[in-house]
Amino acid sequence: MTDQNLDPLTGLANRIGMEKRLLELKDESLEQPVAVLLFALSRFSTMTDSIGSALGDKVISTIAKRLNKKFSSGTELIARSHGDHFCLLFTGEFDLNKEVEVVRDFIERPLVLRGEVIVLNVRFGAAESLPGSNISRDLLLHCAEVSLNRAKKSGKNYCLYDERYQEEAKAAHALENNLRVSLSTNHADLHRGIDNEEFQLYYHPIINTTENKIDAFEALIRWQHPTHGFILPDQFIPAAEKIQVMDVLGSWVLKKACTDAVQWPYDHDGNPIGVSINLSPTQFIHPEVLLNAAQKAISESGLSPDLVKLELTESSAFSQGMIATIEKLRDMGFRIALDDFGTGYSSLTQVNNLPLDYLKLDRSFVQKIGSDNRFESKGSLRMTQCILSLAATFELTPIVEGIENEYQLRVVRDCGANLIQGYYFSRPMPAAEVADYVRHSSESLVRA
Repeated sequence: MTDQNLDPLTGLANRIGMEKRLLELKDESLEQPVAVLLFALSRFSTMTDSIGSALGDKVISTIAKRLNKKFSSGTELIARSHGDHFCLLFTGEFDLNKEVEVVRDFIERPLVLRGEVIVLNVRFGAAESLPGSNISRDLLLHCAEVSLNRAKKSGKNYCLYDERYQEEAKAAHALENNLRVSLSTNHADLHRGIDNEEFQLYYHPIINTTENKIDAFEALIRWQHPTHGFILPDQFIPAAEKIQVMDVLGSWVLKKACTDAVQWPYDHDGNPIGVSINLSPTQFIHPEVLLNAAQKAISESGLSPDLVKLELTESSAFSQGMIATIEKLRDMGFRIALDDFGTGYSSLTQVNNLPLDYLKLDRSFVQKIGSDNRFESKGSLRMTQCILSLAATFELTPIVEGIENEYQLRVVRDCGANLIQGYYFSRPMPAAEVADYVRHSSESLVRA
């Protein structure tokens, strides 16, 4: 093998060498199974930031030596495709599940290098070309990379290639590209916080069942793509976070929601109705942008900040910098809610330290209350009671979402919850329908 096919650090084949061998195998007997097992070290870049690049190179070299020792006689080729990515090429008889466990066993054993104890974790992606398979052998490395990305995205340790992964990856890429185009097309309107051709806000009411009135509306962004039609937020928000455009979208949501809210009719007691706005964790990467957008939203709309709940998802870990920004938002007068509580990372200590006003119970805890499965129903009720008790202990106001029927409503009210959200009251509605809903609901809720 020539130098251009070898990795200079490890002496293993490089990506070019692996692809060259796969191309050669393409023309050999198709009756022989062929597979590529690719693996990457988890959080390796973070580790090298800590231990230094020289020691990081030593880790890579040590892994290469272990691979050579373990697999030199049982594989067609061992390669370092790039960075912390290694791959093994198998032909003939092999058991990928077994090989994954062999690699995991010796890679995850502690390394002692220059006095440092280093513990590694790995993720795997694999692809195989079997007799009669549609996968061309020369594409096996690419397919293994698709599988590895799928494993990372889904939180799994190992994924074997499926043609669906390729289609999903293409769809995700197209979605990200469409989002970039739409943001560029609507850039000026979004920055001015006004109506635009594609992005809209829908509003979902939160009902105060003690006083029989609307407490607030939660603002929910929707994307009406000119070609692909209606795209749900759980599809495009992760893409927006990935390509780091939530500063633009999030700032628009803040301003538009506050501008809409200040125009809503008052409730039947003559009090203004609040608005609840979701913040993405990625908006905290540039806190000055978020703080400026929040200040502009209330100053330009004239809405009092104590009518605005800012919802933080519990699916993100809260750094000290993020907590400091939350404290500044609260000092500005905004109310802070922890959304999806019970499904994420927050410890009781962290909840105690966060500057919160509301605890929003995730819908998954109430969905099965009253279901035909008595065990699940009882378990959901216990979890709901536990979290509502926890909110009371921390002197936080609970909000229960996901209520879909009268029985669930009665149960959570008996547990002490007063602020309720769910399809039992209404589905999310366009901004143009909010005023009529407020007027009609004021009458019906008063009679309830």
